[in-house]
Amino acid sequence: MEIYYLKAFHIIFVVTWMAATFFMGRMLIYFKQAEKKDSVQREAIQEVVLNGAKRVWYIISLPSMILTLLVGVRLMVVTHAYSQGWFHLKFLFVFILIGYCHYLNRIRKNQANNKCTLSEIKLRVINEVPTLFLVSIVFTVFFKNLFSGLWAIGVVLAIITLSLIIMKLKKK
Repeated sequence: MEIYYLKAFHIIFVVTWMAATFFMGRMLIYFKQAEKKDSVQREAIQEVVLNGAKRVWYIISLPSMILTLLVGVRLMVVTHAYSQGWFHLKFLFVFILIGYCHYLNRIRKNQANNKCTLSEIKLRVINEVPTLFLVSIVFTVFFKNLFSGLWAIGVVLAIITLSLIIMKLKKK
């Protein structure tokens, strides 16, 4: 019975963590877009966005990340997933996702200190990265296969590349 509760809570915390990650990326874009406004609007928008991003990080993202990892470790022990090859790939994806989330937080801090030099386009691309993690982790876990997650990443990267090419062609 414990395994069902662990799986349920693990999924809940993963969903809240991913939602916060997607939202944080969006907030960073809003901050950058505000630079195009006049000074009064820019300052007002950027203050709201920075406060919101800080709250998302400390109230949703970080706690969800920690709870996901704690429940995930218990789930790993109960199911003996650590002895299976697919789990190592999932663990690698999760480890990189943690680094990515901390990178978003660093961008947030740089924006707060007016030290962020990333363009809006770069922030938009950075905002799409969690999709890669989500798809690759879900495919790896669902199929419990080492290659399914890698295949899923390839498909998502192909779609993103195609989308970027289409966007460039539309601009011309």
